[in-house]
Amino acid sequence: MVKYKMGAIIKEVPKGSEKWYKMAGWKKLETKKSENKEEKNDKTDSKKTTTT
Repeated sequence: MVKYKMGAIIKEVPKGSEKWYKMAGWKKLETKKSENKEEKNDKTDSKKTTTT
């Protein structure tokens, strides 16, 4: 399921229906999983620089 947003309405949409929501002007919300991975990389980089 992917989240789409139109104004204040947020809906979880099955992958097969995504194209219809895109055609209607809904915007896809980014998942936070990718943001968490970037934060983890930043933390490990900062630890490496502090230990060396």
